[in-house]
Amino acid sequence: MRQINLNSNQGSKWLPTVYIIISLALMILPLQQTVNSVRAVLAYLFIPQLRLAHQTKEYFKDINEGTQTLLNVALENFELKEKLKKIQIEALELPTLKEENDRLRKALNLKESIKINGIWAKVAYKEPNKMSSLIIDKGEEDGISLRSPVIALTLDGTPALLGMIVEISKNTSKVLLLPDEDFNAYVYLGNTKTEGLLKGQGLRAVILKYLPLEEDLKIDTPVFTSSSSALFPEGLLVGYLLDDGTEGLTGASTYKEPSLKPALNFDMVKEVFVLSYKGGNNA
Repeated sequence: MRQINLNSNQGSKWLPTVYIIISLALMILPLQQTVNSVRAVLAYLFIPQLRLAHQTKEYFKDINEGTQTLLNVALENFELKEKLKKIQIEALELPTLKEENDRLRKALNLKESIKINGIWAKVAYKEPNKMSSLIIDKGEEDGISLRSPVIALTLDGTPALLGMIVEISKNTSKVLLLPDEDFNAYVYLGNTKTEGLLKGQGLRAVILKYLPLEEDLKIDTPVFTSSSSALFPEGLLVGYLLDDGTEGLTGASTYKEPSLKPALNFDMVKEVFVLSYKGGNNA
C-alpha cells in the first residue's frame, strides 16, 4: 500500500511538467482550427486577464465558430455579472442620496415645484492660506456642469452657499469661493428683504454693495441668496453682517457697503453638494 501511494505522489509531481509541455506544443504548432480552439479554451481558463478585456474576441478570431460562440457567451456572462454588481451598489446608494436631497430641500425650504438634485463631492485640494477656490473630486463624467451652485453644511447642519463651478475636467472641478474677486451674487437681508450685491474682495473679505443709506443695518443679520440671481436658488444662507456699513461713509456716498462674514468656515469644508435645479425664474 505504501508503494502505491509513493507512485501516486510521484505521478502527481509530473503533472505540472506534462501540462507545461502540452502548453508549449500548442503554442508553437501551426494555427489550425483545432489547435486554435484548444489553445483559446486553455487561455480563457488559465489567463483571467483575457476574460476582462474586450480584445479577447479579437484574440479568438481564428478558432472554429462553435468554440468562439461558447467563449463569447462566457464573456458576455462575465460582463453582465459586473454590470449587475454595479447596479446593486448604485441601488444601495440611492436611498442615502434621496435622504440627503430631502434633507437639503427641507433646510432650504424649497417648494415642491422647484426640482432639485445634485451630487455630493469631496474636497480634493485647497490652496493653503488662500480661500479663493478649491478642487473637488467630481467632474464632467459625473454630470457636473459649469456655473452650478455649490453648497456645504455649516457646523450645525445648515446648508450654505460655498461658491460655483468655474472649471471642469474629466474627474475634477474647480469651485470659485465667495471671497474671490470674481464672485458676485444678488442677496437680501433676512430682516427687511432689502436686496444688495454680494462681492468678493480677495483673501477672506466679502462685502455687500448698493444697500440704501437709510437702511438700518444690524450686526449678525443673516443674508440669503435672492430670487434676482440667475444662478442660485432663493433663500440659501450666505452669511451674517459684520458691521452696520457706516464706516467710511462721506457726504458723497450714495449707498452703504457693510462687510459680511460667510456662514461657512472654508478651512473646515470637506464635502460639498453641487446643486442643479429647475423652477421659478431661476436658471
